[in-house]
Amino acid sequence: GIDAIREALFAGMAGGTENSPIKIKLVAPPIYVLSAMTLEKESGIKLLEHANKVIKDTITAKGGKMDVKMEPKAVSLKEEEQLKLMMDRLLLSNRDVDGDD
Repeated sequence: GIDAIREALFAGMAGGTENSPIKIKLVAPPIYVLSAMTLEKESGIKLLEHANKVIKDTITAKGGKMDVKMEPKAVSLKEEEQLKLMMDRLLLSNRDVDGDD
């Protein structure tokens, strides 16, 4: 359950470096976004691809499954702002509404 997800996410974060730490943000359960800032586009993408593999392997070993909705890619500041807006909309739509059980 949640402990397996937590363990997998921390295992993925551990693959970051001092100069390019991997950050994970919860958008809306079970959607998470991984990010890393780096000056080298290709090394940043490889870092996140490796983190995805570690997370997926850990979750699979615990009997779960993981679907990657979007492969790692380099984004500009504008694209990052658009992604943040999309994540905010998902978070708002996932909040409990009066009458939810």
